[in-house]
Amino acid sequence: MHIDPKQKCANHGCNEAVTYSGTRIDGTKRWRPHCSHCQGASYGRHPHREGVTPFKTGRCNNEDGKLGWPCMTNWEHIDPKADTWVTEIDHINGDHTDNRKENLQELCVLCHKKKGKMEGNFRGHRYKNLDINNESGDKDVSSKQRTYSVDNFP
Repeated sequence: MHIDPKQKCANHGCNEAVTYSGTRIDGTKRWRPHCSHCQGASYGRHPHREGVTPFKTGRCNNEDGKLGWPCMTNWEHIDPKADTWVTEIDHINGDHTDNRKENLQELCVLCHKKKGKMEGNFRGHRYKNLDINNESGDKDVSSKQRTYSVDNFP
């Protein structure tokens, strides 16, 4: 198992080193924002260690529109504890090798994709079916199991 001893797990109360995720074509190593134990716990393999609180809460940090547009996820139909796939960890500065806690934020899949497209740092290889600008004119966009409302998405 590869670890980066310089970067620590993003989960609150965990001070373990992050784990290796893979190597890009250009040779750059990618690191998970979590240690191996917390990564397994996030998938339900085992519980988090005592005193560790997950970084992800299941809520979008853009619910208040701090990124310049309102979050369009319809949170009334989402259970943050059960629907853990609804949010993702975003690297604020766009550098996926910078896993410092102050560079991480939790965004819903819609806000994460829109932010990345606007900044030009998200390759769009995931969630290609999401119509974040509602170009099709549909009222709802589906991803995985739930439906996201995109009414008036800028």
